[in-house]
Amino acid sequence: MTDFSSQEANLDEFVDFFNARDLEAVRDLLDDEVSAPFFGGTGYEAVMQGMGELVLGYPGIVTTRGELGDEPVVVAWIPGEERVYRRMGYFRFTFTDEPAEPDVVDGELKIEHIDYSDELDDGTLLAEEPDPADMAEWESWREWEEGAD
Repeated sequence: MTDFSSQEANLDEFVDFFNARDLEAVRDLLDDEVSAPFFGGTGYEAVMQGMGELVLGYPGIVTTRGELGDEPVVVAWIPGEERVYRRMGYFRFTFTDEPAEPDVVDGELKIEHIDYSDELDDGTLLAEEPDPADMAEWESWREWEEGAD
């Protein structure tokens, strides 16, 4: 059985940074040559541009942690009616075998590949649902940044 503990810590950070819209921090989790067809190709610049476009296209999108069998995944949710979220799909990650920089003390893995799937109905995906209270806090910050009408 694979030990996913270091990958899970990385994915926890991915979820936190993505939901905070801190794409610079998400970038730090990626290998320089990351590939992600869903986000537009290979290399962190293309992937980050695709991620930014996803956020612009779905401003309410949030992510949570999930499991596909025993594999950790990140689940994407979009807001529906009456503050109920519905699953959009999920992301599977492949990580580098070695730390990207030899002087990294904690041996943090970098994300080298991201796959996306919108197949959600086979019953093997378990996911945390977004907490509307957390999302309300994020939305109030967005309103504050954009200015109240």
